[in-house]
Amino acid sequence: MSLTPFGEALSKQLADTQSPMFIVFLRYFVAGLIALALARLTGTKVTLPQKGRAGFVLRTALVVGAMAMLIVALSLIPLATAVGGFLIAPIVATAISVFFYSEAMTAPRLIGCTLSFLGAMLILKPGGAIEPGIIFALTGGVLLGAFLALSRAAVCTMTPVAALAVQCLLGAVMLFPFAALQIGHLNLGLLLPALGLGMVTAATHFLTVAAYQRSEAARLAPFFYFNLVAAVIVGLVWFHEVPNTLTLAGLALIVAGGLASLLTLPQFLHRIGKFSPKPSMQPEHIYVKV
Repeated sequence: MSLTPFGEALSKQLADTQSPMFIVFLRYFVAGLIALALARLTGTKVTLPQKGRAGFVLRTALVVGAMAMLIVALSLIPLATAVGGFLIAPIVATAISVFFYSEAMTAPRLIGCTLSFLGAMLILKPGGAIEPGIIFALTGGVLLGAFLALSRAAVCTMTPVAALAVQCLLGAVMLFPFAALQIGHLNLGLLLPALGLGMVTAATHFLTVAAYQRSEAARLAPFFYFNLVAAVIVGLVWFHEVPNTLTLAGLALIVAGGLASLLTLPQFLHRIGKFSPKPSMQPEHIYVKV
């Protein structure tokens, strides 16, 4: 997960000279070519799924749209703020799952959604001037949340390599009309950044898939929020960006809300109980089984 902010940092740097849509196109096109090369080396067949093609195309459109919104945001606001706004995605996915897939709205989920909403409001600074970049970041988070929610209900029979190749190349096709005007501006100076973007995109996909194959999603979800810590560090070192106090407070609430929503009700009550005052200060008895 900590690799992701490096891809966003490369995108932000390219945004100084290239349009956001062209950057997203490069990212998907190069990642797709890398995945296609890996598929050829491993003998993996790369085709659209036989079933659920419409759903696959819709999910691809959502994730491509989310990435486009994020890249636009990166060109306008600090890295950590853009990534933080993007992190409302898991909460959006939870809300969609509750309203459209009849999942239960537990107390931890409700508290998590509330905290994340308050965090988003702090970042938006109600009553003050709202930066367009923040709107783009939050919109990207909503689109990514919709992608995650739809992906939960989808059954994909494709291998990770084939899915990556098809999704990235299909995404590049969707983005081509918006990037076509800049295709003629391709030069050797873009070669290394484009390769870097493609490699980071491909690597994060493979590592994420490998992790989810080896562990439970609930155990891995907190690492999703480690992106924000890495983004703050990368933004500070690479771009000398320091988020203001209100923004940091909003980002902290979004992370807290996401982590709270992962708890089950017994876990939530147990943690609340840890901070409850004990009825007496008598030492607890320790029983030893012999």
